[in-house]
Amino acid sequence: MSKMKKIRCAYEFFNCDENRTHTSMNPLYEQNVYRDTRDSRRKLWKRIKTEYENHNIVIDEKNMNTVRKMIMEDSPSKVNDYMKYGIILEKTMMD
Repeated sequence: MSKMKKIRCAYEFFNCDENRTHTSMNPLYEQNVYRDTRDSRRKLWKRIKTEYENHNIVIDEKNMNTVRKMIMEDSPSKVNDYMKYGIILEKTMMD
């Protein structure tokens, strides 16, 4: 009998233009993939916070707690609804 493979997620952050076109995302520059672990989610939150503080992305300040909670406890890709000039892509991986 074959084993069922476990599906896991990983997340990748990209700076991009306002319309989030694929040509504005540079996978050669953005080389960090954040696995679905507590430590990786912390690193992703730190990255989003740094990009926000450096004015590379736009998030309404009143939404920062919601964004942090989504990254740490929910699906980080849901943050895209609150963020401009950045995107978090969700990738599915099989173990």
